[in-house]
Amino acid sequence: MSINITANNFKAIKILLEEKYVLKSMFSSKKLLDEFIACNCVYISGKPQQVYLNDESALLGVIRANGYKVESITDLDYFIKQGEEPISRDEIADYYSDTKRKESKSFNGLMVNVIDKLEIIFNNKKQYIYPMEGMGLFLHYSSKLEIADDVIIIGVENPQVVWKISNYKHLFTENKKYLFICISEYKTNYQYQWLESFEGEYIHFGDFDLAGANIYLNTIIPKLKKAKKYSFLIPDNIYEIMKKRNYKKDYQNQLNYRNIESKDDFLLQELISFIKKYKITLEQEMLSK
Repeated sequence: MSINITANNFKAIKILLEEKYVLKSMFSSKKLLDEFIACNCVYISGKPQQVYLNDESALLGVIRANGYKVESITDLDYFIKQGEEPISRDEIADYYSDTKRKESKSFNGLMVNVIDKLEIIFNNKKQYIYPMEGMGLFLHYSSKLEIADDVIIIGVENPQVVWKISNYKHLFTENKKYLFICISEYKTNYQYQWLESFEGEYIHFGDFDLAGANIYLNTIIPKLKKAKKYSFLIPDNIYEIMKKRNYKKDYQNQLNYRNIESKDDFLLQELISFIKKYKITLEQEMLSK
């Protein structure tokens, strides 16, 4: 169910985007704030507690995922005004040039792709998903997707990677069946619900940085209670690639995750320790061939 965002909460969001922080008490919706935290948009620190902006595009994505057409900070004024001074339908149309500001949940669902033809059960009928270059297949939340027990789900953070998954085929050379699902910053309720019901094997393909590890450990794993197995994708040559690129800019923006640890996954902890030691990161797109 989408979250209803009030005018007061939109005011708090506007201050957060303008000042990069806002008092936690400004947010009247705990559910909304929890959603921002779960999607790594913000973090809370200090006394009195302040909400600090971590990722503006992700925050706007969460707002859109809940049905509000917001592309930038200027779009917030409409919802603030609407809450304070109800206006007519004609006034809305005139002011926004007939553009609807409240989106439907039409795009609440799963964006998927494959590297090889894959048999699925869709709405109780056997069908096939075929590899698509530069695009993905969108499955609406009202539909029913069933897959065989031996199909491995690959959760991918960046939608562009899903659309161009053939460029990453070299990472999945084992003779296994894979279904790639976009688990992007524009998360929807259905993505989470579907993961919570999944009982097979899940592999997380994210960025090789502290934020990526945090998404996997604190957002994805809690949704995988029924999964028989899950792991974080770490290619054999990842350390060599990261040292060669020696990209340090993003690390400085992720210091709020510097205390993150993986107690149950030695390989992921090894990656986290490596990132902290050398202060370098790598976006998943850099593995494209």
